[in-house]
Amino acid sequence: MVESVAIVYWCDGAGHAARSIPVAKELESRGVDVSIAGGGQGARFVDMNGFDQPDLTTVSVKGDTPLSFLKHTLLDLVPSSVRRTRELHRWLAAEDPDVLITDDVFAGLSAAAQGIDFYRIDHLTPDLFGPAWGTPLRIYNAISLLFGEGILVTSLWPDDPDPAGIRRVGPLAQEGNSDGKIDEYDVLINPGTHGEGFAEIRTRLEADGYTVRTVGDDDWETKPTMTPYTEAADVVICTGFSSIADTVVAGTPCVIYPFLPFQKAIAERAERKGIEGVAKATSVPDAVLKAKRFCESEESPDYENGAPEFVDAVLDA
Repeated sequence: MVESVAIVYWCDGAGHAARSIPVAKELESRGVDVSIAGGGQGARFVDMNGFDQPDLTTVSVKGDTPLSFLKHTLLDLVPSSVRRTRELHRWLAAEDPDVLITDDVFAGLSAAAQGIDFYRIDHLTPDLFGPAWGTPLRIYNAISLLFGEGILVTSLWPDDPDPAGIRRVGPLAQEGNSDGKIDEYDVLINPGTHGEGFAEIRTRLEADGYTVRTVGDDDWETKPTMTPYTEAADVVICTGFSSIADTVVAGTPCVIYPFLPFQKAIAERAERKGIEGVAKATSVPDAVLKAKRFCESEESPDYENGAPEFVDAVLDA
């Protein structure tokens, strides 16, 4: 029986922490003791949701191509990675969880070394990519499955067949609704860590009479959960998968304006599948046009929060 679970989220980008929070809360609702760690841009959201966490060395992953990614890894990533691995090893030894849930490779290594059962959380599968990115992900998956219990993929297409060793669940979103306490508006813009051109998108929409809010601008206060704000909008324009999840679970149309290769792969697959209430934008004018279309239509996505199914997979194994 699983009585305690540790969650270690990757520290580069807030979305890794954002998708950990609904899993942590679902576990706690079932009486499981949860400890959480990660750091980086997402740490403040974890703090705001009432979870204590250790101060860990943070590392960043950079590179738009496999070669640039490798160069950054060898030249910049190694020293901080060694420190982070040592810190996580000590933290996991002190917490002594029954199970670890993580998207942090260093936490996975530490768990394997200590004999702790662990599940990897991801939102990507190799079939999204060609050989350049798909091959490294296949190797990573194979190694994860060699030492871990399985890979749980939060997905916009959870009913697709599961690849070997992988179980798909729905999008992981933080719970909450506006309850009429948040004024409705037309467009919510969530640029994410790597987004560009969003100021121009806002200018164009406001010039055409649409009311717009932008996550992270001077008038924005950090929120513990985004779902009430995605629910209050008629459409959301965003980049990262966690922002997409918070949007579609709220039943709000989503325009994905991707920048990183992984974001582009998700957007392209969503476009090919023709998911209702989800569209891909390839430029500022395209994002504006599709946001306007959603504002004037009744189209909306239909998703349940994937957190209960995710936790079922961990606790029922």
